[in-house]
Amino acid sequence: MDAPLTSHPAYRAYVIDPKGGILIAHALICQTDEEAISKAKEYANGNAVELWDRGRKIAFIPLGGAHCVVF
Repeated sequence: MDAPLTSHPAYRAYVIDPKGGILIAHALICQTDEEAISKAKEYANGNAVELWDRGRKIAFIPLGGAHCVVF
């Protein structure tokens, strides 16, 4: 039997190295984009972070996480 389709978000925070490659990906369990952005900022202490929900880019958080660009 096939698993039912889910409509809840599948957030991933990708930590980006200085050359633009992915260092590590973190799965985030959040209900809203705002909650996911807040959690993703925690990973921006030494590198930039991109936040995605499947194929939808949500935000880019520069090094330090003081601000972010929301798409």
